[in-house]
Amino acid sequence: MDKSPETEIYNLKYGRYKRRRLMFLLLLTATTLVMLCGAVNFAFFAAGMAMGHVWPFSPPGSTAVPHMIAAYRVNQVVEPPIVPAGYLYSQSFDGRALPDWHIFSDGWDVQNGIYYGTNTRADARSEAVYGRGYQWADYHLEADVTASGTVAPSSAGLLFRYQENGYGGQCRLGTRASGQRQLELVTPEGQLVSTSFHYITGAAYRLRVTAVGSALTCEIIGYPDTRLIASTTVRRGTVGLQNQGITGAFDNLKVNTLP
Repeated sequence: MDKSPETEIYNLKYGRYKRRRLMFLLLLTATTLVMLCGAVNFAFFAAGMAMGHVWPFSPPGSTAVPHMIAAYRVNQVVEPPIVPAGYLYSQSFDGRALPDWHIFSDGWDVQNGIYYGTNTRADARSEAVYGRGYQWADYHLEADVTASGTVAPSSAGLLFRYQENGYGGQCRLGTRASGQRQLELVTPEGQLVSTSFHYITGAAYRLRVTAVGSALTCEIIGYPDTRLIASTTVRRGTVGLQNQGITGAFDNLKVNTLP
């Protein structure tokens, strides 16, 4: 059936109307999506500023992790770990590997979070030394020390102002050839100062060394009467551990600078 001219005109107008309405709906939908994205980005922007993020770049020298949110780049600045004031080094011996430690005899081993010196030969230079502290000058050194054994003479303790070839000071639990037990401070030059202290075999004691210029002290924390004093001309050196004649057990080592 032939369509009348009026019908064709109506169809053309109605088709244009539908196309315009469709375009309007598409434009409205796109506008709504853009506004929604803008609102979401603004919310992330505000949250990022509140959390200390930098927009759009990090300051020079910072470590940044980039994140993309729509068209914006957010750099979250990663703060460096806080280092306690006066801190130089600590070691709890919880790991098996000690790559920065040097040993000068066999028998050093970490077991269950404790560092053992098990070489009990009287003529052995049984020392374990931290390899990065040779330029340290003034510091506190402390650690838990256990002397296990009744051999006389024998010792187990801390090394300080250590240089090389056994040249360094010692703060140690010692047993003399007579069987007398004592706390001993040996300077890097070999001067010995001691006080009687009947330590218990197998018990841990916290030894502390303080080296300030030429002044040295050695003590057992919790026993104020054990404090020993001496002097030295050796102004720098690293820290370590030693045992001789008996097994020494060591834990919770800390090195701090002086206030």
